[in-house]
Amino acid sequence: MQQQEDRQFVTALARGLEVLAAFRPGEGALSNQELARRTGLPKSTVSRLSYTLTRLGYLQQEGENGQYRLGLALLALGAAALAGYDARAAAAPLMREFALANNVSVSLALRDGSDMVYLETCRSQARVSVQLSTGSRVPLATTAIGRAYFAGLPQAERDALLPLLAERYGGDWPALRDRLLRASADYGVHGYTASFGEYEPDVMAVGIHLPALLPGQPAMALNASGPAFAFDEAAMRERVAPALKALRQRIAPTPG
Repeated sequence: MQQQEDRQFVTALARGLEVLAAFRPGEGALSNQELARRTGLPKSTVSRLSYTLTRLGYLQQEGENGQYRLGLALLALGAAALAGYDARAAAAPLMREFALANNVSVSLALRDGSDMVYLETCRSQARVSVQLSTGSRVPLATTAIGRAYFAGLPQAERDALLPLLAERYGGDWPALRDRLLRASADYGVHGYTASFGEYEPDVMAVGIHLPALLPGQPAMALNASGPAFAFDEAAMRERVAPALKALRQRIAPTPG
């Protein structure tokens, strides 16, 4: 692998970060055995890494069962990371207003590898809503927010992403690639992308690209989503999608 041939690449650091990345939003504590399964690392290696990360405050060990959960030291890193994205601060109050007005969940995300990571999520006051939160990861290729991010990129950047996605999906990639490219073409016509029950059967979602607001900031994407029992395709296309495009214009006004 290229990483193994890179003399600048610190394998021990990478393995420690793999252990931290094995935790998922909403989960409880994990054992060394589960961490080894998720990372593919030997359990003895994971044991040393989890011990070191605990000493540094990035993991916290539970006394009763010896399992680990993410430590408080990560909160400072997370807060610093989120503070670096000006779009989040600008978008959050407008997103809260949008969620309440349209009775949907609305999220802001940026790309990490072949996934989209949520930077901000605002939900309506409905009793049932899409339960994703800040830090959640969703796949780029099958979600409205990922497709919108992809569709709004310059052609050269889209082309550069395709091999990464092909590596992730293997034999499933040709069919997914066709759907992703169709979604990009639809974005050029309608100004939004859609995923109606493709990522999760009971979730309807539309997405829109959000260009970089400042030099050096990454492009992002917005989505609006709701449960399928409350929103059919017509409601998403005729009511929610135009409102989402108006929200994007408020966050990142374009001249004209």
